[in-house]
Amino acid sequence: MFSNQNFLIISAVIPSFAIAFAGFWLGRLDTKRELNQKSISNLVYYFLVPSLIFSSTHKRAFDPSEFSLLFVSAIAMIALMVPVALLLKRRAGVQRNGFILPLIFMNTGNISLPIALLMFGNEGLSKSIIFHLANIFVLYSAGVFLVSGQTDLKQFLKIPALYAMIAGVAAATLPLPEALKPALYFAGKLTDILGYGAIPLLIVNLGYSMSDIRLETLKTGITGGMIRLIGGPLLGIGLVLFWRMIGWTPVDPTLDPLIWLGYRTSEAVIILNASMPGPVMAYLLNLKYDNCPEQAAAMVAVGTLGGIITIPLVLQLISTLIMKAG
Repeated sequence: MFSNQNFLIISAVIPSFAIAFAGFWLGRLDTKRELNQKSISNLVYYFLVPSLIFSSTHKRAFDPSEFSLLFVSAIAMIALMVPVALLLKRRAGVQRNGFILPLIFMNTGNISLPIALLMFGNEGLSKSIIFHLANIFVLYSAGVFLVSGQTDLKQFLKIPALYAMIAGVAAATLPLPEALKPALYFAGKLTDILGYGAIPLLIVNLGYSMSDIRLETLKTGITGGMIRLIGGPLLGIGLVLFWRMIGWTPVDPTLDPLIWLGYRTSEAVIILNASMPGPVMAYLLNLKYDNCPEQAAAMVAVGTLGGIITIPLVLQLISTLIMKAG
């Protein structure tokens, strides 16, 4: 039966594939490879992605307890996928570390956020946004170190997305003088407009890169994409069970029903985001630093397509084992 959640997943994925196909078609036409992908990636990296991050954070409310659980969970999910990614990297005979980015990071934005809203309401959306922020934070810190090969603190301080995140969270949580509120309103509108361009440009670049991909790279993409989609939710379930075991998300039936539901929603959001394919934003870093961009493009594309099948199964599992537990 074609349910609302299946429709939502497909409607979240199909536009991305339509844009990627446009990029693929452009790449097939551009036989001389005249499109400067590096310039586009720099535009997105330095201007559009920071705008998107500030736009998505500066109006949000953050609860400290909820924030810590989901932030730590996102970092734990990334860390748990590292050994799996390194094993695949070794088996594929790849030397460069950029290979593991689409495996350890998740598309916690344009696919998971609308699903979280539909399945778990506004509370699910707010929790998923926190998970998304943590994923992006590690991607634009540790992820940059992995693909750039530089561990100098000065390089870390040059990452614009981190400043955008700090500014967005500060604007959302700190009281601002009345004199600064018009400036914040203007900054919000400006970053809204700039942020809209980030994802489409990234996806066009992704499709362009796929236009001359080699068969061996495609095989690696299929393997990596499937490992991300299958290994992610399994590790997510394990993490949720661990949080229960140590009492961070108790299942005591004597709890207040709203508190109990809040814990279950947090668990559902953790597993949902763990089941996501690799993010297009990881591919941006692969492209910017010329570190395994073809393999990353293949893994992201295959994972996103495969998610149409696997994500509904994960949602059914969440409904059965998490939201009806206790």
